[in-house]
Amino acid sequence: MQQLIPDSQVFDAEKVGETLMDITPGLPETDNFQHWPPWRPLVVETARRVLDYTGGTGLAQPAIPVRHFVLHAGQETLRGRIEGDTALGPSPFRLKYLERYAEAART
Repeated sequence: MQQLIPDSQVFDAEKVGETLMDITPGLPETDNFQHWPPWRPLVVETARRVLDYTGGTGLAQPAIPVRHFVLHAGQETLRGRIEGDTALGPSPFRLKYLERYAEAART
């Protein structure tokens, strides 16, 4: 998608979660860093600060409406991608979310 949007950048919000996971001593136990209250506002603030610094296409201000899109893949496809991931290797964490995703996709 980046090639379709001039002057756009890719920002991986997972990296913000990884930073939170590196805090010592650790934050309260959770099964997903997205459940930590600081994660969402830090993602927005990080994206805003990077855009302020680099310019380009993106959120002009934090209050701008954001649209959520899902690129859907079936369970067999997702399972195959997770189990065959050569960069990260098979991930029990990611496999754990397959059923939750399937339920959310149905509703």
